[in-house]
Parts: sequence; C-alpha cells; structure tokens
Amino acid sequence: MKSIARFMLIAFTLLLAAASGTLKAQPDPTIDDRDVKLVSFVDLEYPVNAKSARVQGVVVVRVGLDDQGRVTSASAMSGAKALIPDSLSNARKWTFKPNVRKSAVIVYDFKLDEGGCHDNSHTLFRLVHFNFASITSCDPVIVGDSEAVVQFRLGGQFEGVRAV
Repeated sequence: MKSIARFMLIAFTLLLAAASGTLKAQPDPTIDDRDVKLVSFVDLEYPVNAKSARVQGVVVVRVGLDDQGRVTSASAMSGAKALIPDSLSNARKWTFKPNVRKSAVIVYDFKLDEGGCHDNSHTLFRLVHFNFASITSCDPVIVGDSEAVVQFRLGGQFEGVRAV
C-alpha cells in the first residue's frame, strides 16, 4: 500500500513538473518593426577587451520599455560573451516611442576592420536602421619620426609594415 501511494505521489509530482515546464517554454511575442520608433540613442565604443581579443560578431538585445518609452530592462538574446555587457549597458541609454508590447529589439554588429587607424581609440558607430547599429574599429597606425609603422593581423600574428 505504501509503495502504491509513493508511486502515485512521484507520478503526480512528475506530471506537475512537466506541465509547468510547458507553460514556461512559450516564446515572447514577435515585435513588429512598424510598432517600434526610435527617439534617441547613444553611440557605443568597441569594447576594449573584445577588441584586444579580436572578438567580432552580432549581439541581439531585447529591451523592456516603460510608458514613456525609456528602457527599463535589457537582456541579451544572443551574442559573444565579451560583447554583451557593453551592449546591454548601451541599450539601457536608448529611448523609444511607447508601444503596445512595451519592448523593442536592438541589434549590434561588431566588426574589426582590416585597415589601420590613427590610434587605438577610434570606433565608428553607425545607426544603419532604427534598431541596427554597426560598430567598427581598426588596428592602430603607430607614427614614428618620419615614417609610420602599421600593424596588420596576418594569420593570427601581428606583422609590422613600414611606410615612408
């Protein structure tokens, strides 16, 4: 008798666990681009650690909005670990027109250009679409007395190239 009661209790517990798992697995509703209007955004510098490690890629961030369209929450839906913290921090500074879903999606595309730039601090931030930002950076050009030394990444190694 005890074993039947125990079996019923375990079966009931498993059924409850399975039922609650299916309820939680429902996806968030799709956000239609026509419902989302950007009011303001803040440029994002290429994350220093990600740049040093040569990490590139796309980060997709879903933001929650309040009644005024200010971002109240931000969560990464996908992306490289080294790029996510700066993307989330930046997304919290954006403002949208309020919408019915009280949410929006921001896509950040991080690229390291093969060319050189004046120093290590240059980042080009471009808002390609109202929710699609392109962040591009490059390797520094080191200027000497009368010549420039450009560092290019070739096959995983840096190689100096002198230009006069």
